[in-house]
Amino acid sequence: MSVSPPPPTSAAASTTAPARIGAVVGFMAFVELTSGIFQGFVPPLLPSIAGLHQVSAGDIALVTSLQLLAAAVCVPVLTKFGDMYGHRRILRIALGVVVLGSLLVAFAPSYELLLLGRVLTGPLSAWLPLEIAITRDKVHGDAGRRAIGLLVGCLIGGVALGSLMAGPAEDLLGGVRPALLVLTVFAVLAFTCAVFLIPETSTRAAQRIDGVGFAGLAVALLLLQYGLSQTSKLGWGSSTVLGCLLAGLSVLAAWAWWELRTEQPAVDLRVIGHRSMWPVQLAAMLFAIALFGSQSPNSTFLATSSGEAGYGFGLDTTGIALLTLPNQIASVIGASLHARLAARIGLHRTIAVGAVLLAAGYGALCLAHGSEAAFAATATLVGLGVGLMSGGFPSLVAERAPAGQTAIAAGIYNTVRSLAGGIAGGLFAVVLSNVLLANSPLPSVGAYRLVWLTCALSGLGAAGLVLFARRRTTD
Repeated sequence: MSVSPPPPTSAAASTTAPARIGAVVGFMAFVELTSGIFQGFVPPLLPSIAGLHQVSAGDIALVTSLQLLAAAVCVPVLTKFGDMYGHRRILRIALGVVVLGSLLVAFAPSYELLLLGRVLTGPLSAWLPLEIAITRDKVHGDAGRRAIGLLVGCLIGGVALGSLMAGPAEDLLGGVRPALLVLTVFAVLAFTCAVFLIPETSTRAAQRIDGVGFAGLAVALLLLQYGLSQTSKLGWGSSTVLGCLLAGLSVLAAWAWWELRTEQPAVDLRVIGHRSMWPVQLAAMLFAIALFGSQSPNSTFLATSSGEAGYGFGLDTTGIALLTLPNQIASVIGASLHARLAARIGLHRTIAVGAVLLAAGYGALCLAHGSEAAFAATATLVGLGVGLMSGGFPSLVAERAPAGQTAIAAGIYNTVRSLAGGIAGGLFAVVLSNVLLANSPLPSVGAYRLVWLTCALSGLGAAGLVLFARRRTTD
């Protein structure tokens, strides 16, 4: 099953004036700022969302993981549609779907509908690739690279801004539901920019959409995620859990077989398996486990009352945002410094340094989480590592891609990162739902230590893989 567009076409050459180019990039920068706000706004609100819908710390982790799994499916298909039918057109669609998803999240009468809304916000991860395509079509040379750097910087800055906004929005607007509507307002403004102020690209590519591949990936991920989500209620020996997990793995195996035999697959497994790429892509997946998988556990840990569970600080949304602010600032600093450090010690070593810092931060958190100062210090170390890795990985993927497959490799990088983060979030949700305090529905501190230890080991693994890739390059 595939969908084919008309043959490639090229519109007239762009004659956009420099001032107009600056305005266009500025509008897209606002769209990326909105994307960052979405990603930073929700984690501090997770405890409040859990209280609103009466779900456990393990269940609320699905709010993050399902959105990431949706992104893993959405990003490759939307970017391919952009190449075929116009990047602005698909950007508009992606923005419109996110507007609807944010509305559903805010007004959802049940937890299940809230999760559906989070799935509908998955396309926000496709905004940046579509905007980069528009930028490269309109701006060239050093100006183009600076413009793309501005978009990435706005994304990272938006995460920090969103984290800071969440608590005051909840306090000023009188609850978590009206606070979540703030995201809808930003999404509507970004959608307006895409409709009226962002230009369309001029070139169309003749490609096929692997409908079977995208459908197979979506079905496999949903089966695996549903099976994992039911373990806390039904247990690992349940026929429902085992059936879903086995069915998901079977569909995933059939999907891989199909992708390796399809001319234009949804996810090019040959690129992932290329000897120059697999260490980097695997390292990126390990990075995503620590980056995305820990978001929900960290928020629920900070919100838990020490008098009730023996750990945590009983923080509200604003308190969580303030305590994690050093982490966000350190991430921005690390991302801004990665290029200078790479010029001195090399890109591979720069990413490895970031991975070691991340591992050291999470390792220290396993031991020192009894005070707010200790948590903030370790989180700052993690943030610096995240910034170095976030800035360096896209360049490394592009440099190590096989000849003529840079765009494919970059798209796969985004996909596998979202996929790994979503799966990690689901597995961590299982840990928090099953490793509980005696006679209590609350996770034990051992559950959180297991999450942080996994993140630390993921960082060390990523460092080793990146250095291994460097040695192969040197040889």
